[in-house]
Amino acid sequence: MKHKILIVDDRPENLYSLDCILAQDDREIFQANSGEEALKIAFEEDLSLILLDVQMPEMDGFEVANILKSTKRTRKTPIVFVTAISKEKKYMLKGLEEGAIDYLFKPLDTDITCAKVNMLLQLYSQQIEIEQKNAELSKLNEEKNYFLGMASHDLRNPLGNIITFSTFLEDEADISLSTEHKNYLKIIINTSRGMMDLLDNLLDVSRIESGELIGKLSDFNVKDFVISCINQVKNNADKKNIHLGFSIGDTVNMIHGNQEQLGQVLINLITNAIKFSHSETSIEITADVIEDQVVIKVADQGQGIPESEQSKVFEPFTKTSVRSTAGESSTGLGLSIAKKLIENHGGKIWVTSKKGEGSTFGFSIPLVPSKSVEKI
Repeated sequence: MKHKILIVDDRPENLYSLDCILAQDDREIFQANSGEEALKIAFEEDLSLILLDVQMPEMDGFEVANILKSTKRTRKTPIVFVTAISKEKKYMLKGLEEGAIDYLFKPLDTDITCAKVNMLLQLYSQQIEIEQKNAELSKLNEEKNYFLGMASHDLRNPLGNIITFSTFLEDEADISLSTEHKNYLKIIINTSRGMMDLLDNLLDVSRIESGELIGKLSDFNVKDFVISCINQVKNNADKKNIHLGFSIGDTVNMIHGNQEQLGQVLINLITNAIKFSHSETSIEITADVIEDQVVIKVADQGQGIPESEQSKVFEPFTKTSVRSTAGESSTGLGLSIAKKLIENHGGKIWVTSKKGEGSTFGFSIPLVPSKSVEKI
């Protein structure tokens, strides 16, 4: 990389001196004897560093720096002020406020000048390299999300056919189908449904990371919302004879957000509670207003999560050492998706748990949405 350096001074002898000090084969030195000329060069060239004299007629170094830092093209270009008289604290602070990253004082010390310039050019090269790597990573991430979304979408249709026809065969199986074959059929159905859940979660991850998971915000009734979510998973609870209870505070009425996304979160929390709870137990769902937040909790009487594993449950593909009580499958993505959806609403999600005594998962969202929430 060949560095382009701009030196700015209204005195030709100072420009010549700096040019001699800085000249190297891997550098191209540009000279300007006024603020106007410095701005013209800065807007035309991709500069690695600007050494800018403070005291100049018509437009001083502070004014030039202010313009450079307020312009997108030159905003990140490092500036070093070169001065003979502005050593007072107030002038140095003013220079730093205008965007300079360092000072050089006249008469220039050759060794110090070279050392500072070398260091700043090295830092600039590293910054450019990091930005390039970040751009490459961002592009790769976009390609990954595109591939993930396309693959998941394309796999859903044939997998859906497998589930549909397998379920049809199970419903129509007569006495001639052996118990062993019926078990094989059940394995096909359960495995296919588990794969469908994984594909749905992968699609959600792809949409979240690509910023495409955008939904309509509205005001909706909290009580109706929670009851609707409970009804969607009640059949799973009934199979294990688990009681689903619900209580709501007197001050809870409406909630503002994306009802579909928040429903996805609550259903995931209740479903997980059912998965990891034993038969003949209870799960309590509560809704309340605490300060300026709507808080919804799901408390079970299940196995609990070891304390050492609780901090990782919201990370993608994380599965704890606790196993479901009836062999239910888990993708390891549901809670990480829930966390992102709640954070997109400006809220928080958490877990409290004690081994052998059960877990409580809860989330909160603001009663009044922030500006960032309106962009979900």
